[in-house]
Amino acid sequence: MTLELFSLLVLGLMCGSELNVAAFGHPVLNRQPLEAHILVRSSFAAMFGRVMPFWMAASALLNFLLLMPFVHLSQSARHFAEIAFAIQAGAVVFSVIFPVPINNRIAQWTLQSLPRDWGALEHRWMSIIRSGPPRWFWRSPCSRLPWPRIKRTSTI
Repeated sequence: MTLELFSLLVLGLMCGSELNVAAFGHPVLNRQPLEAHILVRSSFAAMFGRVMPFWMAASALLNFLLLMPFVHLSQSARHFAEIAFAIQAGAVVFSVIFPVPINNRIAQWTLQSLPRDWGALEHRWMSIIRSGPPRWFWRSPCSRLPWPRIKRTSTI
């Protein structure tokens, strides 16, 4: 029971943190003057760059440890648990390959060393976060599952 509560706390806080950054942090930050925006953005990038690799790896490990007792479940329930772990492991790999290198560059920003393409780089980071996982999902074996088809009756 302790492992389950600890896992819920760690995973829940990470999801809440991600939601907070995406839904509230970035929109508020984008409305700030350039000086404040750059300083806060680089500070957050540096802090999350230090914390998130361990947090995401610990979350994936806790998720895996939670799967261990599920061997007695039905085959379909065990498959869902395995898919959940695979999605989380894929998210960790995706994060390390795509947004982390951009995040590391953003962490180095100062007002004096701001690159000319800083807006494009920031936009690319947000585009990867918003559209990378859905693209990966639909190109993965998951896209071959028998998903229900929705028949269009009219076009807009």
